[in-house]
Amino acid sequence: MFKRFIPTVALILSAAGFVFLPAQLAARPAPPPASAYLVKIYKSQGSLQCQGGGESVSQMRRQLIKVGVKVKKANCGVDGMMYPAVCGAPDGKINIFTITRDGLAKVQAQGFGLLKNLPDAQLTECKL
Repeated sequence: MFKRFIPTVALILSAAGFVFLPAQLAARPAPPPASAYLVKIYKSQGSLQCQGGGESVSQMRRQLIKVGVKVKKANCGVDGMMYPAVCGAPDGKINIFTITRDGLAKVQAQGFGLLKNLPDAQLTECKL
């Protein structure tokens, strides 16, 4: 007797937005987006006003790879802070890298910081 009502009930529930999923599918959370596994880091180039110098983005990238960090992207930038215009003073140039989150402890031990801690930082063109 109830067997003839089951298709009707299923049709009503599906029209109302209810979906029947196996318990295994319903219990699995969605995987985090790929960006959740990536983090942006930075380090000062160490260059000075009127003198230049410091480490290039390619030199720092090689250092990161050497210690086993997966570098997804590399950019140049500025830290967004103000500096007095004095020869020999820091110029605020930084190198910015996007790495996988599993390398974060390694890079922090190397003196890199999280880019999110520099809210006014900006990307710039890398100059040779």
